[in-house]
Amino acid sequence: MASTMDSAKILFSVLFFYVCYQVTQGQMVRDCCLEVSKKEIPQRIVTGYQPQVRGQGCSIDAMVFNTRKGRKLCAPTGPAWVTNLMKHMDKLIKMCDDTNFKGKHCKKLMSKQS
Repeated sequence: MASTMDSAKILFSVLFFYVCYQVTQGQMVRDCCLEVSKKEIPQRIVTGYQPQVRGQGCSIDAMVFNTRKGRKLCAPTGPAWVTNLMKHMDKLIKMCDDTNFKGKHCKKLMSKQS
């Protein structure tokens, strides 16, 4: 009888820790832009970008540009310079993808957009 109680306690403990782990994973803090810069970002330093959508864990909409030095720069989503930078990156990434990311301009580009 004691071994049945011990087994039940162990099973309950494992189940409890599993549920706690799942809840914790669901509440992971996301690295979000808290504000955006109005300053134009130079094309030559950008290696990729991804959108940040308000309501999906972050409080503002933004376009997050990755730089050659590994920084993330937050830009507003509306201005023409942001759209032009995104189009430039899409074109550059497509060209690099077609050449399997070989060549001088493709070395530090992100191969996949997130």
